[in-house]
Amino acid sequence: MEPDVIDPGISGLRDERLRREVWIETVAPIWTAAPDRTAASPWQASFRGWKVGGIHLYKTYSSPQTVERTRSQVATLAVDHVYLQQHLTGHSSVEVASDEQAIPAGTIVLVDMAQPVFGRSTTSVDGTSLCIPRRLFDSRVGEVGRLHRSRFSRTGGPLNKLLSDHMRNMQDCLDTSDEAQRAMLATATVSICNAMLTPASDSAYNRPAVVAIEIRQFIEANLGRSDLGVEILCARFGLSRTPVYALFEADGGVMTYIRNRRLAQAMRMLSGVEEGPPRVSGVAYACGYENLKSFSKAFHAHYGVNPRDVGLGQRVDAYRESGATLMSWMKDL
Repeated sequence: MEPDVIDPGISGLRDERLRREVWIETVAPIWTAAPDRTAASPWQASFRGWKVGGIHLYKTYSSPQTVERTRSQVATLAVDHVYLQQHLTGHSSVEVASDEQAIPAGTIVLVDMAQPVFGRSTTSVDGTSLCIPRRLFDSRVGEVGRLHRSRFSRTGGPLNKLLSDHMRNMQDCLDTSDEAQRAMLATATVSICNAMLTPASDSAYNRPAVVAIEIRQFIEANLGRSDLGVEILCARFGLSRTPVYALFEADGGVMTYIRNRRLAQAMRMLSGVEEGPPRVSGVAYACGYENLKSFSKAFHAHYGVNPRDVGLGQRVDAYRESGATLMSWMKDL
């Protein structure tokens, strides 16, 4: 079984304006990115993300830019994860106490995604990052949020170097390992992070949050079920309607969330970004619609184009769905 991968092919887009736009949309669940328009052309970027064993790994490259996780973004996206970014090459900085502090190559920066942060790169930066749910950190680490914007030098100790080397090697491992090996790699990654960040007190395990994540994972895995809805979710997870409705309130409701995930999947299939059935009707059924008419109506209302007319011109919309997919991944963690 292949790992779940996001790669919108940004580096292969010939139009520089489109590259910037797709980059901004793709990384939107992580950062509000602003490419430096004064930088020497052409502005370049690439993104590849893996979902494996309850964590994410991202391999990124970008020309100079600023990135920010704003208070409104934190409140709107409402994900409770820790982001560990290792800068492999280039010059960048992170704002700490109103002062921008340099991030030398080989340094790992810890970002609590529930807190605002601002960063800047003045050269092209090549990086590898981990996204790990807060609940996976050991109680001995303590409140990991206190480490927000902390920098860990590769030369700061043997455990720092171990995590640095592990992050650098993970990409090749994920692309060449089987499902069982990837699960063990994910467990090892979390263990190394915990070892580097230990000591002190308090577990962040939160059962209601875990159930919410499991519900989104269940939806993503069952988009092809035409009966997917509130009743199925309540029965599957032993919940009443009220907590299920509350969980998806920010998404416009349970069925709106399910519909948007189905349509995003359909757009990727129809545009050729993701493999799917050769006929529009097959895509409709694969995405949980019982008939072509209702699928076509919903698709046109969402994207402004009929499913049968989707072609290379709509690949921009499909690329933009990379950001939506990454956001769904984060809520799955």
